Amino acid sequence: MRCFNCHNFTLLSFCENCSEELAEFSLGVRELEKGFKVYSFYKYNEISHLLHSKHHFYGYFVFNALAKLSFAQFKNFFNPEIQINALALDDRVQDGLYSHSAILARHLKTRFIKPIYRVLQAQNQVKYSGKSVAFRQKNKRKYKLLKEIKHPVILVDDIVTTGLSLLEAKKILEKNKISVLFALVLADAKV
Repeated sequence: MRCFNCHNFTLLSFCENCSEELAEFSLGVRELEKGFKVYSFYKYNEISHLLHSKHHFYGYFVFNALAKLSFAQFKNFFNPEIQINALALDDRVQDGLYSHSAILARHLKTRFIKPIYRVLQAQNQVKYSGKSVAFRQKNKRKYKLLKEIKHPVILVDDIVTTGLSLLEAKKILEKNKISVLFALVLADAKV
Protein backbone atom coordinates (compact mmCIF):
# COMPACT_ATOMS: atom_id res chain seq x y z
CA MET A 1 0.00 0.00 0.00
CA ARG A 2 1.13 3.57 -0.55
CA CYS A 3 0.87 6.61 1.71
CA PHE A 4 -2.09 8.74 0.61
CA ASN A 5 0.00 11.87 1.11
CA CYS A 6 3.50 11.20 -0.27
CA HIS A 7 2.89 7.84 -2.05
CA ASN A 8 5.79 6.08 -0.32
CA PHE A 9 5.28 2.46 0.72
CA THR A 10 3.48 1.97 4.04
CA LEU A 11 1.09 -0.44 5.70
CA LEU A 12 -1.07 2.39 7.02
CA SER A 13 -3.00 5.26 5.40
CA PHE A 14 -0.07 7.61 6.01
CA CYS A 15 3.61 6.75 6.34
CA GLU A 16 5.39 7.55 9.59
CA ASN A 17 6.84 10.83 8.28
CA CYS A 18 3.51 12.07 6.94
CA SER A 19 1.71 11.03 10.13
CA GLU A 20 4.16 13.05 12.19
CA GLU A 21 3.86 16.02 9.85
CA LEU A 22 0.04 15.94 9.79
CA ALA A 23 -0.10 15.52 13.59
CA GLU A 24 1.64 18.91 13.90
CA PHE A 25 -1.41 20.96 13.01
CA SER A 26 -1.93 24.50 14.28
CA LEU A 27 -5.47 25.15 15.39
CA GLY A 28 -6.65 28.17 13.42
CA VAL A 29 -9.73 30.27 14.01
CA ARG A 30 -11.85 32.35 11.67
CA GLU A 31 -14.67 34.57 12.83
CA LEU A 32 -17.80 34.67 10.69
CA GLU A 33 -20.90 36.83 11.16
CA LYS A 34 -21.82 37.96 14.68
CA GLY A 35 -18.69 36.47 16.24
CA PHE A 36 -19.40 32.88 15.22
CA LYS A 37 -16.05 31.05 15.34
CA VAL A 38 -14.86 28.29 13.05
CA TYR A 39 -11.80 26.35 14.22
CA SER A 40 -9.65 24.55 11.66
CA PHE A 41 -6.74 22.15 11.92
CA TYR A 42 -5.06 22.75 8.57
CA LYS A 43 -4.73 25.27 5.80
CA TYR A 44 -6.63 24.14 2.73
CA ASN A 45 -3.58 24.29 0.44
CA GLU A 46 -1.70 21.90 2.76
CA ILE A 47 -4.22 19.07 2.46
CA SER A 48 -6.40 19.87 -0.58
CA HIS A 49 -5.23 16.72 -2.37
CA LEU A 50 -6.38 14.68 0.64
CA LEU A 51 -9.72 16.47 0.93
CA HIS A 52 -10.57 15.68 -2.69
CA SER A 53 -10.47 11.99 -1.79
CA LYS A 54 -13.98 12.37 -0.33
CA HIS A 55 -15.31 11.75 -3.83
CA HIS A 56 -13.75 8.27 -3.93
CA PHE A 57 -13.99 5.06 -1.95
CA TYR A 58 -10.44 5.36 -0.58
CA GLY A 59 -11.45 8.72 0.94
CA TYR A 60 -12.99 6.77 3.81
CA PHE A 61 -9.50 5.72 4.89
CA VAL A 62 -8.02 9.17 4.29
CA PHE A 63 -10.69 10.95 6.36
CA ASN A 64 -10.46 8.36 9.13
CA ALA A 65 -6.69 8.83 9.35
CA LEU A 66 -6.95 12.64 9.24
CA ALA A 67 -9.67 12.60 11.90
CA LYS A 68 -7.48 10.48 14.22
CA LEU A 69 -4.65 13.00 13.83
CA SER A 70 -6.84 16.08 14.36
CA PHE A 71 -10.45 15.73 15.56
CA ALA A 72 -9.62 12.94 18.02
CA GLN A 73 -6.97 15.22 19.53
CA PHE A 74 -9.44 18.09 20.05
CA LYS A 75 -10.14 16.82 23.58
CA ASN A 76 -6.65 18.07 24.47
CA PHE A 77 -7.85 21.64 23.76
CA PHE A 78 -11.54 21.47 24.64
CA ASN A 79 -12.82 19.57 27.64
CA PRO A 80 -16.30 20.80 28.57
CA GLU A 81 -18.04 19.93 31.80
CA ILE A 82 -21.48 19.84 30.15
CA GLN A 83 -23.07 17.56 27.58
CA ILE A 84 -22.53 18.71 23.98
CA ASN A 85 -23.58 17.21 20.68
CA ALA A 86 -21.41 17.16 17.56
CA LEU A 87 -23.49 17.55 14.38
CA ALA A 88 -22.04 16.78 10.98
CA LEU A 89 -23.36 18.99 8.19
CA ASP A 90 -25.38 17.00 5.68
CA ASP A 91 -23.99 13.60 6.67
CA ARG A 92 -26.09 11.76 4.11
CA VAL A 93 -24.40 8.71 2.62
CA GLN A 94 -24.37 9.06 -1.15
CA ASP A 95 -23.59 6.55 -3.88
CA GLY A 96 -23.25 3.79 -1.30
CA LEU A 97 -19.98 5.25 -0.02
CA TYR A 98 -19.73 7.06 3.32
CA SER A 99 -20.20 10.47 4.90
CA HIS A 100 -16.90 12.31 5.36
CA SER A 101 -18.45 14.77 7.84
CA ALA A 102 -19.86 11.89 9.95
CA ILE A 103 -16.39 10.33 10.11
CA LEU A 104 -15.01 13.59 11.48
CA ALA A 105 -17.82 13.97 14.04
CA ARG A 106 -17.35 10.38 15.23
CA HIS A 107 -13.78 11.18 16.27
CA LEU A 108 -14.95 13.97 18.59
CA LYS A 109 -16.66 11.49 20.91
CA THR A 110 -15.68 11.90 24.56
CA ARG A 111 -17.44 11.58 27.88
CA PHE A 112 -19.07 14.98 27.31
CA ILE A 113 -19.24 15.21 23.51
CA LYS A 114 -21.71 12.92 21.78
CA PRO A 115 -21.95 12.88 17.99
CA ILE A 116 -25.49 12.59 16.66
CA TYR A 117 -25.99 11.62 13.04
CA ARG A 118 -28.58 12.42 10.39
CA VAL A 119 -29.72 15.63 12.07
CA LEU A 120 -29.18 18.33 9.42
CA GLN A 121 -29.94 17.32 5.85
CA ALA A 122 -29.58 19.68 2.90
CA GLN A 123 -32.67 19.72 0.70
CA ASN A 124 -30.70 21.30 -2.15
CA GLN A 125 -28.13 18.86 -3.55
CA VAL A 126 -26.23 21.42 -5.67
CA LYS A 127 -22.44 20.96 -5.47
CA TYR A 128 -20.56 24.01 -4.14
CA SER A 129 -17.06 22.88 -5.07
CA GLY A 130 -15.35 25.57 -7.16
CA LYS A 131 -18.44 27.82 -7.21
CA SER A 132 -18.51 31.58 -6.53
CA VAL A 133 -19.93 33.30 -3.46
CA ALA A 134 -22.80 34.62 -5.60
CA PHE A 135 -23.64 31.08 -6.73
CA ARG A 136 -23.55 29.84 -3.14
CA GLN A 137 -25.78 32.68 -1.94
CA LYS A 138 -28.28 32.02 -4.72
CA ASN A 139 -28.33 28.23 -4.15
CA LYS A 140 -28.66 27.80 -0.39
CA ARG A 141 -28.47 24.35 1.18
CA LYS A 142 -31.99 24.60 2.66
CA TYR A 143 -31.18 22.46 5.69
CA LYS A 144 -33.93 20.48 7.34
CA LEU A 145 -33.72 19.56 11.02
CA LEU A 146 -34.60 15.85 11.35
CA LYS A 147 -34.12 15.21 15.08
CA GLU A 148 -34.73 16.94 18.37
CA ILE A 149 -31.50 18.14 19.98
CA LYS A 150 -31.35 18.80 23.72
CA HIS A 151 -27.76 19.98 24.20
CA PRO A 152 -25.59 22.76 22.77
CA VAL A 153 -23.86 21.75 19.54
CA ILE A 154 -20.59 21.90 17.65
CA LEU A 155 -21.03 21.97 13.87
CA VAL A 156 -18.66 19.69 11.93
CA ASP A 157 -17.62 19.87 8.27
CA ASP A 158 -14.53 19.21 6.19
CA ILE A 159 -13.84 22.70 4.77
CA VAL A 160 -14.88 26.26 5.44
CA THR A 161 -14.71 28.41 2.32
CA THR A 162 -17.23 31.25 2.51
CA GLY A 163 -18.85 29.99 5.71
CA LEU A 164 -22.33 30.24 4.19
CA SER A 165 -23.21 26.55 4.81
CA LEU A 166 -22.15 26.76 8.45
CA LEU A 167 -24.05 30.02 8.98
CA GLU A 168 -27.17 28.58 7.35
CA ALA A 169 -26.98 25.50 9.61
CA LYS A 170 -26.45 27.70 12.67
CA LYS A 171 -29.46 29.80 11.75
CA ILE A 172 -31.85 26.85 11.48
CA LEU A 173 -30.59 25.36 14.74
CA GLU A 174 -30.97 28.66 16.60
CA LYS A 175 -34.43 29.11 15.08
CA ASN A 176 -35.26 25.81 16.83
CA LYS A 177 -33.79 27.08 20.12
CA ILE A 178 -30.58 25.02 19.87
CA SER A 179 -27.40 26.74 21.03
CA VAL A 180 -24.51 26.53 18.57
CA LEU A 181 -21.13 26.92 20.29
CA PHE A 182 -18.77 26.95 17.28
CA ALA A 183 -17.82 25.01 14.17
CA LEU A 184 -14.91 22.64 13.70
CA VAL A 185 -13.46 21.82 10.25
CA LEU A 186 -10.41 20.06 8.88
CA ALA A 187 -9.32 22.96 6.68
CA ASP A 188 -9.87 26.65 6.13
CA ALA A 189 -9.75 27.65 2.48
CA LYS A 190 -9.14 31.33 3.28
CA VAL A 191 -6.00 30.92 5.38
